[in-house]
Amino acid sequence: MKDHEKFNDLERKIRSLPEPDFDKKFTKDTQEMIHENLLQYARSNNKKTKRRAAVMKRLTAGLASVAAILLFAILISPFNEERPSSPDSNEQGQQIKEPPPIDETPVNDDKDPIDQNEPNDEVTDTILYKNAEYGFTFELPKSWEGYKIVSDSWEGISADQQIIETGQTLTIRHPEWTEEKPKQDIPIMIFTLNQWTLLEKGEFHIGAAPVGPSILGQNNKYVFALPARYNYAFPEGYEEVEKILETNPLQPQNAE
Repeated sequence: MKDHEKFNDLERKIRSLPEPDFDKKFTKDTQEMIHENLLQYARSNNKKTKRRAAVMKRLTAGLASVAAILLFAILISPFNEERPSSPDSNEQGQQIKEPPPIDETPVNDDKDPIDQNEPNDEVTDTILYKNAEYGFTFELPKSWEGYKIVSDSWEGISADQQIIETGQTLTIRHPEWTEEKPKQDIPIMIFTLNQWTLLEKGEFHIGAAPVGPSILGQNNKYVFALPARYNYAFPEGYEEVEKILETNPLQPQNAE
């Protein structure tokens, strides 16, 4: 029988009792006893209610934990299915294909292998000026083929305006140079080793330029230098000459 039915049954029994004589039988002790019985019944019913709520709470928490475990298992299941069981399981999954070997043998336009021992007949795009007297070579672009060598001299002037040293200047002139339309020359000043030492010490100067010539190279007897402000007028072709000089075209050789 449920609790509320018991309570209703008790209430009916109480109501069926004859009405007491409050003046004689319903004493204070009787009232306190009835009151105590009612409190005990209320406490008992309250405890049952609390126990039932605790049981429901634990049951709800348990069901939530089970649901979380099931959800986690469902989520990780696809990853476990896609993961290979061992390093050798490529046969069951996607197979790794190795790239085909590359044929490193060079071929020519006729699809025949190139013979590495064949001489290289490639035509060079430069020409070489050789000066055996002073011992140097100078590499020029192919477009300078037919150049001319113009010989001149330089003078070293002392502090009291006296000429105390002289030397030779060799000028490489572009084949298209003309009096009406001159192109940039490449002048090369030639110093003995002693003359270059005196120039560096300031014993003499060359021309009116505030700076001296810049060295291009030297061998066992001579120093080869580029005059200061050699392209001061910026004639046609000066950019090309600057690019030529950037490649260190002068290579000294021991003079005899």
